[in-house]
Amino acid sequence: MRGREAPAGLTDVAIVGAGPVGATLATLLGRAGHSVRLLEAKAGPSGDARTLALSAASHDRMDEFGAWPAAAATPIRSIHISQRGGPGRTLIEAADQGLAALGYTVAFSALEASLHEAARAAGVQMDFGAPCAGIELTDAVARVSLGSGETVEARLLVLADGGANVARIPGVAFIEKDYGQLAIVASVATDRPHAGRAWERFTPQGPMALLPVGDRCALVWTAAPGEASRLLALDDRAFLAELQERFGDRAGRFSAPAARAAFPLRLRLVNTPVALRTAIVGNAAQALHPIAGQGLNLGLRDAAQLADSIEAASGQIGSLPMLDAYRDARRRDALRGAAFTDFLVSAFGDSRLLPTWGRGLALAALDVIAPARRMLAERMIHGAPTP
Repeated sequence: MRGREAPAGLTDVAIVGAGPVGATLATLLGRAGHSVRLLEAKAGPSGDARTLALSAASHDRMDEFGAWPAAAATPIRSIHISQRGGPGRTLIEAADQGLAALGYTVAFSALEASLHEAARAAGVQMDFGAPCAGIELTDAVARVSLGSGETVEARLLVLADGGANVARIPGVAFIEKDYGQLAIVASVATDRPHAGRAWERFTPQGPMALLPVGDRCALVWTAAPGEASRLLALDDRAFLAELQERFGDRAGRFSAPAARAAFPLRLRLVNTPVALRTAIVGNAAQALHPIAGQGLNLGLRDAAQLADSIEAASGQIGSLPMLDAYRDARRRDALRGAAFTDFLVSAFGDSRLLPTWGRGLALAALDVIAPARRMLAERMIHGAPTP
């Protein structure tokens, strides 16, 4: 329990941001015996109703330390991939991977509550209503000034806050690509059971996804800003008619739309995920297009690797060698995750890069070549392989 032996007032790791990535890291470190402060600007749990898609690997990791909200999760047993206006389709099934599910959907709020409970059980000190007012980094310590006037000193500072405080870190900046689209999200019912199937539908206007959630489905529909505004302004009947026309009837007839909202789509990467006494993880380090559901899973792999790097540092938490080791271990997965989602958006959204017949041929070939399907599923579940 060497982390508990820190000098009075000095914490091993201070984590800014108590979302799924920050709470997962805090739990892993707390269970390993390190002293951890988890700092969250919000006054309490977010209660966010968004639907998250987690891979089988992310499920297994959380299940190991008792943080998986099984009662609130829906398994994804197959993924159907197709394109509108062209031939070809691919069906990826969990059975091909020897798995019960390729992944799961779960409400953000349910996952958040389960992870916070696990963090407390691991001895993590959680501070809500603790916004970061300033950051000072030295060779020996990272200092976080809170809005209350308290200063938290730690050997290592971790930003897991979606990027809210990245600008406070010298030498760290964002590289961004604006896709010029918004993602419309909503909950819809269908007239046939989804049987655990997720749908990925590529259209000339952008990709659409339908994810199983309980006995309903979560919709993600990408569109240009003007088109997104028009779709959001439609009444339920007109919205469903356009959704049915774009998506087809492969998932059944849609009804009862609820909770429509939209958010802009950008690719955003930090130029480096480490700085003096600082590591940057999750959406603070990389924010991806939601296609293929890679963003949160990538962030959870950040958390797992950072916990491993801290354990391997032999007490030198926050040291330059430890941070370099973490950066090198994550570089391949992070860059390939960003490149993978960006390629899918570009290749299936721009006929100049890949014509309709070419996309159809690729989907058909993937469907009949089992090793290729398994390789794609493995990539989606576990990320880029370690060299």
